[in-house]
Amino acid sequence: MSDQNEETKKANRELVGSVISWVVAIMLSLGLLTMLLWQPQIAKSMQPYNRPTVETVDFAEIESEVNLPVLVDNGTETELTRDQSLYTEGKANARLETIYHTVVSGDSIWALAETYNVEIESILFANYDILQDKSDNLMIGQVIAIPPVDGIYHTWRSRDTLSSVASRYGATIQDILLFIGNNLDLSNPEIEPGTSIMVPGGRRELVPISYAAVTIDAEGRLVSGWDGPGACLLDFVSLYGNGFFIWPSAVHYLTGNNYGPGHNGIDIGAGLGSQLFAADSGTVVYAGWMNGGYGNFVVIDHGNGYSTLYEHLDKIHVSCGDNVFQGSVIGTSGSTGNSTGPHLHFEIRYANMPVNPWDYLP
Repeated sequence: MSDQNEETKKANRELVGSVISWVVAIMLSLGLLTMLLWQPQIAKSMQPYNRPTVETVDFAEIESEVNLPVLVDNGTETELTRDQSLYTEGKANARLETIYHTVVSGDSIWALAETYNVEIESILFANYDILQDKSDNLMIGQVIAIPPVDGIYHTWRSRDTLSSVASRYGATIQDILLFIGNNLDLSNPEIEPGTSIMVPGGRRELVPISYAAVTIDAEGRLVSGWDGPGACLLDFVSLYGNGFFIWPSAVHYLTGNNYGPGHNGIDIGAGLGSQLFAADSGTVVYAGWMNGGYGNFVVIDHGNGYSTLYEHLDKIHVSCGDNVFQGSVIGTSGSTGNSTGPHLHFEIRYANMPVNPWDYLP
């Protein structure tokens, strides 16, 4: 009986051990499975935290662009200050006083107008005593007044009124009163005679230029209206142009003045000594020096109402009375007369009046 009880107990112990072993095995398996499933999330959670990348800002550069207040260490204490070299986009256009520009080589009225942001006419208006409303009268060494804004300066006279001056130049009383540079008391705008007042937007007619012409005298001979050593008397124009013009230079670009206010032709960028050509066939009616800023000067009459003018030549290769064909060499480019650098001033005239060369050149 005791032997049977011992065997029963042994069997029970083996069963319990087997159950425990299975339970342990199942728990281990569940634990392993859990680790396998959760390992990516655990690995991710263990990674170091990456802070967002912050761009380095150069505050000194920003300050220089927008003039922000900056901290300055003066050695004893730190204080807030502002750069004293202020700049705004409108600074260049906020001029209130006249600038006096000394003409140098290469200057032109057109270039000065662009540089100082004023109209060509405004510069001519301000310098009539020097330029006589003609852009070609610019010379090296001249001191040219550049007005602060487009308009015209008026020297106040005892009989002037704001209304009369404004009306004279096509402006308004407010234009004169509100221009800060005039420094007027708006409540009592008294202006002393002799005071120079800017009339913003004011205009006048440019003084007409007397155009020299080729005329016929009582004996039927051609008389050049250009009075100078290069003039001559001709019986007739014996070679006629075809009315189609070519460029008088191998260079087809401008250097200096264009056709427009105070300038009856175009300034072609022909270099010193480069050949110049007759723009059309015709007869030379002037070849020589011409006062008034022209320098060495050639005029060709084309016999069909047109004539062409060539100014500032270095050397002249034709004589008055010569017949020249289109493309013939008439001289070389220079800088004689009123000129700030080598170029060819070229004009086309019809019925002795200037026309725009751009309407005729190919």
